[in-house]
Amino acid sequence: MEEAKAVKENPLDIDSSSFSPDVYLDCLLKCATLKQVMDKEAEIVTQSQFLQSEMQTLVYENYNKFISATETVRKMRSDFKIMQEEMNKLSENINKITTFSSQISENLQGSGNNVRRLCGTRQLLDKLQFLFLLPSQLNKAIAEGRYSDAVQDYSHAQRVLQKYGNQPSFQSIQTECSEIIFELKKTLRERLISPNTSATELAESVALLRQLQESDSSLQDIFLSCAESRLDKHLQMLSSIAEHTDILDWVEKCNNTLLADLAIIISCYNEMFEQEAIIPEFADKIMIQIFHLFEEVIKRPENNGTEMLIRGLDKFFRKLQAMTEISSSDMMSSKGTEVVIQCINHKAMVQYQSIQTQFKDSLMKVRQSLASKGSETIDLKDILNSLQVYLMQKIQASLLDLMAFLQNNLSFGLKPWCAKAVADACSKVINETMANLSDLVKKMACLQTSNNNIPFELLLILAKLCLDMQETGVSTLQNHLLKLLEEAAPGLTVDNKDTSSVMVHLSTAAQTALDSEVVFIGQTAAQMLRVSVLARDWLRAPEPRGPRAVCRRVVETLASADGAASQLFPTSIKPSSDSSRRTIWSRAPSSFSPLNRIFSERIEVFSPAGADRAALSNGALKVALKALVECVRLRTFGRHGLQQLQVDVHFLQQRLSCMGNDERLLNALLEDALASAQLRCVDPQLMEPSIVDIICERG
Repeated sequence: MEEAKAVKENPLDIDSSSFSPDVYLDCLLKCATLKQVMDKEAEIVTQSQFLQSEMQTLVYENYNKFISATETVRKMRSDFKIMQEEMNKLSENINKITTFSSQISENLQGSGNNVRRLCGTRQLLDKLQFLFLLPSQLNKAIAEGRYSDAVQDYSHAQRVLQKYGNQPSFQSIQTECSEIIFELKKTLRERLISPNTSATELAESVALLRQLQESDSSLQDIFLSCAESRLDKHLQMLSSIAEHTDILDWVEKCNNTLLADLAIIISCYNEMFEQEAIIPEFADKIMIQIFHLFEEVIKRPENNGTEMLIRGLDKFFRKLQAMTEISSSDMMSSKGTEVVIQCINHKAMVQYQSIQTQFKDSLMKVRQSLASKGSETIDLKDILNSLQVYLMQKIQASLLDLMAFLQNNLSFGLKPWCAKAVADACSKVINETMANLSDLVKKMACLQTSNNNIPFELLLILAKLCLDMQETGVSTLQNHLLKLLEEAAPGLTVDNKDTSSVMVHLSTAAQTALDSEVVFIGQTAAQMLRVSVLARDWLRAPEPRGPRAVCRRVVETLASADGAASQLFPTSIKPSSDSSRRTIWSRAPSSFSPLNRIFSERIEVFSPAGADRAALSNGALKVALKALVECVRLRTFGRHGLQQLQVDVHFLQQRLSCMGNDERLLNALLEDALASAQLRCVDPQLMEPSIVDIICERG
């Protein structure tokens, strides 16, 4: 504050009120040079001229404003004077008008009373004319079909006729009108019974009869009976066209005829009668028949197209929603929801049935190609991949097709119950497809067991397909379904579906197919060995020159199955030790004694096959070689017969040791066969192992 005050009282500040020219000049002469003094003088002169010019400008502007204000005041005085004169004239004119109006009112008071009396007389004459012309007007309106106008005219005159009908001048009019109205009631009742009466005309007839004082109880019965008769005609028409009309046309006809008439009947009934407890039962009875017909329509193959089905369903559901607002029935709303869910489930059923049919056709083609392959080598892995991709694509396409029920423009597309129904239907498509696949594989495995007309390669492919679907396929489809539902219905909470039963079905089907393939290959090789052993005379057999041809065919059969299994299933063959490769005839004869065989490890021939190349080969080997053992036990051998079997067993050991992963099993079965032959040989003399090797190599 002190500094600001000091600045304000500075005598050297030219803008301050305490400026002192003498002090400022003395200070300037003492502190500045001559040039600075002259420059300061020029600056002060320039500023003085500038300030003087601004002052002149402000003076001129204020003077002009003062002149303009003076002229405006002068003009306003002149205008106010004119307006005052006009207001005075207007006041004088209003006073004159008021005076003249009072005079006119006094003069016309008597005439006004006469006019009012004449208007009342005219109205009375019009009423009398209306009453006298009423019979002819009623007849004319009835003849032209304007029943509502006739009832309105009669109701309008009814009060007068009831009040003055006993007078002679009105008695004839009342009698004639009563006869006409009686005929009108009769006509309206005939109109109710007529089958050609529309729902609007039906409601109109009932309303007119009510205005004519007909009892409500009889009208209710007549109204509902006639309405039911007319709706039955619509039902018969819709039932007759259901077999040869697509769903869009059928729904269009149903909405425009039956449902439209039913809506009119319900609305009119609620407006005319107070007892509303009857109409919901009546509507429910009709709607049950409509829903039954709709179910028949959607089940026709021509209506399985998704777009057509959804469009027809959307129109039907919209009409049901409008009907629900009119009717107080809860059944209509719940049944509408049920119809949508039923259509979704029906579409899902059509989808997985179509997948099943198309997959069967694909399997038939694969089966034909495998049956006609001959000696050609077919890539089973490629066939498996194509079948798996085909099945997955079909299922995914079906899931995407069902998502069409969740479109935003549909009347039911955004409903939570609809999204849940679609999710359940999609899960059902996945589960039913997997169940059908399992049943199909089991059926083909049973056919293979019964008549051997299924290629064993196909069983391997189906078993591997079931295992792959169990491991990754089902989970992939479930994840794909969740992704589709998240896109189509955001915010929907879907419960995790239990797929354990599906997994069990797939696992059981795969095991059945593998077991059937193992038994088929094993029995095929066993049949060859059985025939060759039982048909040969081993007592008189010649000296062995090489392994028999049947051994080569057995090896080829088992090798073919092992090669097919190697394309589809993992290999876990363990490297054999030298001790396991020693020849079985190098052991002492005592090792083949019955006592040792009693305490040897029991071999389970028909045990479940594993999903492994070695396990499949082991299973087939057990079946084939066990049959060889049993057949050998039924024959009697000579020395050369025993030696021939020795050569065959050595050949089988050499060729079959590369299959499976259990050479002990192979050696045990071959040991058992050779030991059984030794026990049943009349001269049990085996050849030297080196000689057997030479014969097998030469053969």
